[in-house]
Amino acid sequence: MLEDLLPKLPGFEILEQSQRRPDQAFLRVPKAQLFSLLGQLQRQHGFATLATIACTDWMEEDVFCLSYVLETAERDRSLVVQVWIGRDGEAISTAIPLWPQAEVFERELHEMFGISIEGHPSLGDFMLEGWTGIPPMRREFDTLKFVEETYEMRSGREDNQDVREAIRRRKEAKKAAKAPPAAKADPAPAVSKPEPGEGGA
Repeated sequence: MLEDLLPKLPGFEILEQSQRRPDQAFLRVPKAQLFSLLGQLQRQHGFATLATIACTDWMEEDVFCLSYVLETAERDRSLVVQVWIGRDGEAISTAIPLWPQAEVFERELHEMFGISIEGHPSLGDFMLEGWTGIPPMRREFDTLKFVEETYEMRSGREDNQDVREAIRRRKEAKKAAKAPPAAKADPAPAVSKPEPGEGGA
């Protein structure tokens, strides 16, 4: 797919590219070229549908990787266009003028990762009503700490087990059940005691 597509995209700086299947490819471009490229792919190259906008939190590099997953109307090709933005407050423009369904995807990005979307008409509460803490999909969010500080253990649940420990024990029990039984040692030959009057002098 890229062999055919890339020559038709002159003027775009392709920072990374890969093709995992004949019908699926990945491109990464600078933020400044993102929406020009998305528009051209939609209008001239058949990528009519925005399936989703995904986010990967690369905390070690201090960036979010946004992935715009595009599909043709026939669903026979998929192209993922990626862009990196800084984790600390860097904004991205809305894709609503190209695809109205971006409105929902961008609200989720804003609420779950704290990403500012410029030009978006409604970035209020989406799924997390009244949330004021760290956006919960950022990697620095401590889920266990949040649960322990926010919720109380219900009575009757004192026997809760650690899920990973329970799974480990279950796997060990299955493995032990499948193992062949240990070979039994042959019993030592019985030694008969001589009857009175038998044997030596």
